[in-house]
Amino acid sequence: MSTDLTAPDPTRFTLTSFADILPARDPIVGEDPGSFDGFHEGMTLTLAPRTPYEAVIAENLIAIERELLQHRHMRETSVRRIIHDAICSAVVDERRAIRNETLNEAWDLHKKAGGTADDWQEPFSFDEDAAQEQGESLALRAISEVRETQQVAYAEIASLGMDPVELMGEAYRDMQESVVWHDEKAQELERRRREVKRDYDTLIGARPITVDVVEAEVIDG
Repeated sequence: MSTDLTAPDPTRFTLTSFADILPARDPIVGEDPGSFDGFHEGMTLTLAPRTPYEAVIAENLIAIERELLQHRHMRETSVRRIIHDAICSAVVDERRAIRNETLNEAWDLHKKAGGTADDWQEPFSFDEDAAQEQGESLALRAISEVRETQQVAYAEIASLGMDPVELMGEAYRDMQESVVWHDEKAQELERRRREVKRDYDTLIGARPITVDVVEAEVIDG
């Protein structure tokens, strides 16, 4: 067995870092720009691989952790979209109902004044775009990070005859197939994470215990 406990020098292989042997990762549509870089750097510093093989296994572990986060994010985004659409539809329906009620009152006054269907003209039309904008506004305020804004939005949602918790439940039921799929993928990824982490810990445990940690190179992303 070799007694050389010095960590490999990447410059011997014309590399600035052993991370250079790993393929570059292109951005994925839907991610926050640059979010992966910070995630990767933090995970790499935590795992602290010191050899090319450790870097490869660490990269696999980082990829699994990232995919787990993506599945949770996609599931939550789908739930928010369903709730958002339900709120918008409820606002539009309420505004249309108010318009119809007001229109009926105008028709009653028209008839009382001796008017007929032949000379009836609607005094106003329903502005669906404006109603949709009001729905969009309420849906956005319902997920505001400002607690007071969110509470006011919840009260408005309740006035529409809806309960925020029930809305969330309905959203999960509406996307049940998708939720199950994301959950199954998460369980599979968690199993793979345990296996890869076990392999990585075994690999780290096989390091010579006398290696100077201070002088050993930490591979950064």
